[in-house]
Amino acid sequence: MEKIDYERPLPHGMAASLAGWSARAHRYPVFSQTWFAYRMRSFRAPMIMLAAVLVLVMFVVEAPRAGPGVVRFWATFPAVWLVIALALGLGRGLTMLIVRRNWQPRREAAGVICALLFGVVVALALTPFARSGGTPVQGRALTTQELREARDNRVINLLIWLPVVIWLAGSFDLIAYFRQRGLLREAALLEQAEQYKDQRNKVEAQLSVLASQVEPHFLFNTLAGVRAAMLSDPARGIVMLDHLIDYLRATIPQLRADRTSKFVTLGSQLDAVQAYLGIVTARMPRLQVGIDCAAALRDAAIPPLMLISLVENAVKHGVEMKKGPALIHVSAAATEAVLTLTVADDGIGFAATSGSGIGLANIRERLRHLYGDAAALALRTGDAGGVVASIVLPLNAPDA
Repeated sequence: MEKIDYERPLPHGMAASLAGWSARAHRYPVFSQTWFAYRMRSFRAPMIMLAAVLVLVMFVVEAPRAGPGVVRFWATFPAVWLVIALALGLGRGLTMLIVRRNWQPRREAAGVICALLFGVVVALALTPFARSGGTPVQGRALTTQELREARDNRVINLLIWLPVVIWLAGSFDLIAYFRQRGLLREAALLEQAEQYKDQRNKVEAQLSVLASQVEPHFLFNTLAGVRAAMLSDPARGIVMLDHLIDYLRATIPQLRADRTSKFVTLGSQLDAVQAYLGIVTARMPRLQVGIDCAAALRDAAIPPLMLISLVENAVKHGVEMKKGPALIHVSAAATEAVLTLTVADDGIGFAATSGSGIGLANIRERLRHLYGDAAALALRTGDAGGVVASIVLPLNAPDA
């Protein structure tokens, strides 16, 4: 037979089944309804034993034979039991009712203290000999000495009962209540922080997926253009390949960083756009390019790969499908706390650009995750034809 290790804690299921009512009460918030039910059950057996002891004492102690002392003697024992019962249940019951009302924390704390104090006052008012003794003895009034002795006895009686009633009325439960309130508040804050952390990680993962969709989208199109140029005009293909090498040298470190960063500088994105458009103009000499941005705005924080995605979309759906000279103009402007990034082309317009492609849908989804309703992507027809795509977002990026 395997030897029992008495120093090893009991299994959780066994400990729960063997736990008494008081231990079960401690699994719930103090002064909650379930806590109160278990707490009262934990007092049931002691109160039955106290009643039995008081009945036994009543028959053991000799009672007065006659006079008002007889009534007082027989009333003392049930009064003691009633005082203890009220001290145990009245204040806690009122407190449970207050907690169930879900008041504000400060108001609830004041209500809890007042309820327990009310239970103490009611119990003390019913303690045996709580009132002064002014009852005549054998038809005569009490003397001054007897009145003084009765008053002193009442004071001594209250001094004895006061700490007992305060202890029974839930003073330690009150201390546990305030300690538990602080711990529950801290636990709620930690749980909320974990929820925010999980939500942030989820959003960052979604943004990483969206960014990873954009990178091959324009890189593969660029490589396809270089391949086509190498087949038709090797000299021009070499020029494009040199531009592509410069572009990759400038952007690959940025692309790697973008996988873990939600914001980059506007200047770095404009440099990538200029390098990309350099490759496109080497392939399409008919394309004219313009980039306007104040030097003070180059340090503004924006999401990565959005601007290059708009430029690539203008090339693919606007400029490439147009015959003759074409223009792409990229600009950045700020008014108060709003930054506007604009990519305008004079291509064929909305005939081939519906705004529902993966690139534009990607941009809208990322803006929603990062800024909520504070940012948007808008498309409109340009004054000279073509499409004007604008990203409007806060000038100051949200906290990462």
